[in-house]
Amino acid sequence: MNAFSFDEDPGIDGPDYVALVIEWEDEDEVTAVINTTPSPIATSARTLATAVGALAALAFATWGIHRLRAA
Repeated sequence: MNAFSFDEDPGIDGPDYVALVIEWEDEDEVTAVINTTPSPIATSARTLATAVGALAALAFATWGIHRLRAA
């Protein structure tokens, strides 16, 4: 009698796919997070960060053009 019987071994032909199911129970919590409005301070900070980023990009582009013309 063979001690190593591999009846359940799929061999080379394995499964064709793998399924992943994620269940989410707290629908009210998700809609509460989506429906929250940002505070005026957060909105101002985001606007300030956008303006500073735009000015930095403009300064970097100006520096790059100046460097290319000088070369």
